[in-house]
Amino acid sequence: MKVLLSWLREFAPLEGSAEELGDVMSDLGMAVEELTTFSYPGIIVARVLETRPHPDADRVQLVDVDTGDGEALQIVCGAFNMSAGDLVPLATTGTVMPNGMEIAARKMRGQLSNGMLCSAAELELGVDGEGIMLLPADGGLTVGGPLDAQLGLAGDALYDLEINPNRPDAMSIAGVARDTAARLGVPFAFPERSVASTGRSVHDSASVEIVDPVLCGRFVATVVRRVEVGVSPIQRQLRLSLCGMRPINSVVDASNYVMLELGVPNHAYDLSLVPDGALRVRRARDGESLVTLDDVERTLTDDDGLICDGTDRPIGLAGVMGGADTEIGDTTTDVLLEAAWWDPPSISRTARRHHLRSEASARFERGADPMLLEAACVRFADLLGASLDDGVVDERGELPW
Repeated sequence: MKVLLSWLREFAPLEGSAEELGDVMSDLGMAVEELTTFSYPGIIVARVLETRPHPDADRVQLVDVDTGDGEALQIVCGAFNMSAGDLVPLATTGTVMPNGMEIAARKMRGQLSNGMLCSAAELELGVDGEGIMLLPADGGLTVGGPLDAQLGLAGDALYDLEINPNRPDAMSIAGVARDTAARLGVPFAFPERSVASTGRSVHDSASVEIVDPVLCGRFVATVVRRVEVGVSPIQRQLRLSLCGMRPINSVVDASNYVMLELGVPNHAYDLSLVPDGALRVRRARDGESLVTLDDVERTLTDDDGLICDGTDRPIGLAGVMGGADTEIGDTTTDVLLEAAWWDPPSISRTARRHHLRSEASARFERGADPMLLEAACVRFADLLGASLDDGVVDERGELPW
């Protein structure tokens, strides 16, 4: 599991160097397999002024950028996903890239390139290497300023931790921070979150029925309204990417962010696609099928758990992956949010049978904390700047304690 030092410090004042704190984590049984520190001297924010064809090559183009002095600096670039006005990372001449390559001014097919525009993969800030990393125009970034400081990365560190199966508490940023804070004798606290109320009761819009209480020990549902589906803030996208999650849109990103932060997998349904907001938890019938979010039709057995709508139509593979029919889309405005506790052996068997081990199933297999479900719902709405219906639908099955 990957955790960022800056994220840990939102829960506890962890003092010391990245290496010293890594030694503490390892001593606590969360072995640090890899430690990455972030420093990008020589990489700045640049603005694209113009893109032009290369006179002697089809697979590269000429890009004029402003580095803060208003003058055009020519770069030869093999990516074509940018246009005039875009903000991009520029490795200036003399920069040493994370992979050790030094950037120098050089001619490419007769045209001088005075630096290199960078992809997220080249900066080791994600896996996308197909195009240049586009920075938000409205993110308050200063052209010519250092990239790492403006993205909040300067001095940060990323830990890749080995988490044993008996440590479900360490499958979250908060869990790692709590354990580390306890060892160091410093205070730990969940930041207070508050969201606006819609003034409507959630019970007027949502309901839950648990048919199999062994499968589902607790199921919390809330309704989040006035949601705007778009692009997440760049800092949130970076945290997700660095911790192994691909940014998708603001709603899905908020869901994944909550899972990483609190260790509570959750799922967002487009409320308009769930009749009467009714959810039903049961075991599948042999031969029943469900198309999951990865667009694969899966044939189920009676050992698989299902989340169904009020008509008993399957809309999610419990604890593993949601269904495609209720997926968040560009027009989604109201979200039915699920946070539940699932029986670990049941989830483990389903994930193995369908060869579908997800970030969610990895946590449910170990035994997620059923007491943080309401906090996860509030945090989800907080991240989106959205409003919550009053109360929660809270149905109980059989918990192991």
